[in-house]
Amino acid sequence: MEWKTRVTDMLGCRYPIIQGAFGGFGRSVLAAPVSEAGGFGIITATALNTPVKLRNDIRKARSMTDRPFGVNLSLIGHPRINELRETAIEEKVAAIFTSAYNAQEHGKRIREAGIPWIHKAGTVRHAQAAERHGADAVVIVGIEGEGEKAALHLSTLTTISMATRIMKIPVIAAGGIGCGRAFLAALAMGAEGVYMGTAFMATKECPIAERHKLALVNASPWDPEVRDRVFAPPPPGLDELTRKQEVWQLVGNARPENVRRPMPVMGGSMAVGAIDRVVSVRELIERIISEAEALLTGAGPLGRILAAQKQAGGVK
Repeated sequence: MEWKTRVTDMLGCRYPIIQGAFGGFGRSVLAAPVSEAGGFGIITATALNTPVKLRNDIRKARSMTDRPFGVNLSLIGHPRINELRETAIEEKVAAIFTSAYNAQEHGKRIREAGIPWIHKAGTVRHAQAAERHGADAVVIVGIEGEGEKAALHLSTLTTISMATRIMKIPVIAAGGIGCGRAFLAALAMGAEGVYMGTAFMATKECPIAERHKLALVNASPWDPEVRDRVFAPPPPGLDELTRKQEVWQLVGNARPENVRRPMPVMGGSMAVGAIDRVVSVRELIERIISEAEALLTGAGPLGRILAAQKQAGGVK
């Protein structure tokens, strides 16, 4: 089955499955295998911390795969973010993702360089602002996802189904997605791809400690440490600090005295409910696609509906 969307056309990947950005460990060792397996891998610029290290890691990824991959720029207070952006542009990566506030200037520069600009947002309102500013696509993260929350965060189901009705550019769904059912549900809501973080953390290639991967395997969405963290309201004043770019993520070689609000490197979204073992990146992607295809062609509700329509001549 061919999984062709505007996102796969834009990014040049086989499947509309995008690996999320990881501030502490999002390097080529994970991004390249994701792209090689048919998804779209992302190197997180702030995980490398300096332009030289970012350039070297981009080139390392190219030695590992000839498939396209991208770079993520987290726009929250990194002092060399402009240099990191220019490095990604000079290396002609397949796409550049931005997140947080004040992305318009970066997006304009990225698009002027002829590289697709994809912005990640937590609300439909912020996604619409990115669309007005010229973003080629947006990632919208539902409250089920990991990371900082906005006061107006809604569920992935509500957010994506609303956004795809009112936005013209492609929408990529994120937040609690980690299996073929959630992947297919996102596409059914009108999303043209999914963006997954937690599921890729529980892979053999992910450069985190084995104990953290096993913790994801053993975790449940009902666990207080998972549920309370994922659904926690934003800290007081976070929006204002973020707008001023005064929140610093502990990445790379950042010195503790420069860290205004250290962020936990490990975590896990509601997608922990889909993780039952540590697998390779290729196994994860192929399992998601196989499960989605089985839902469309098997004996379940969708399969029966499509089979009936095909028999009646309604599906080619």
